[in-house]
Amino acid sequence: MTRGPTRTLAIAAAFVTVAALVPIDRSPAQSINQRKTTVDATIAGSHNLYDGKFVATGTSRVCGEIPKESSMTGTASFVIEYPYDDPVNAPVQSIAFGSTELVGTARKATLFRLSVHVRTANGGKPHAYVLNTDPPGNPKTNGVATLSKVKNQLTLNVRGKNEMGETIDLTVVCN
Repeated sequence: MTRGPTRTLAIAAAFVTVAALVPIDRSPAQSINQRKTTVDATIAGSHNLYDGKFVATGTSRVCGEIPKESSMTGTASFVIEYPYDDPVNAPVQSIAFGSTELVGTARKATLFRLSVHVRTANGGKPHAYVLNTDPPGNPKTNGVATLSKVKNQLTLNVRGKNEMGETIDLTVVCN
């Protein structure tokens, strides 16, 4: 058996040979910033304030998980902020969603904060639909958010009812 520098060189050469054969994914990670986004929201029970179906396509400012190291709170969270630019007369004026439960491998959350601004068919801009289940404890407020990840596509589905009895069924797809 060879000892000393010759053995060290042989081991290093074997490592380099094996490492060269192992495929490495060098594609960049999907950014959470400025992603193409499609929104589909159905709101009901608002006594015609903003009942209806609202669909929009654009670019989100943020869509994805913010790691705890990058978070201002020091806690990882899943965030959607839509849109990136002025929505002008789009049916969906803005969406803000955040959950500290939808991080890592988690795919379902009951604690989240949601705000949706819409433009109604008659051109009105009522106050935002708000559904905050975080912090828990309000028996009139409930909802479930589910997240699916397929390759670089994220799909968030939110269903719930706020304290006013208004319901929402929201789907946001970020590519």
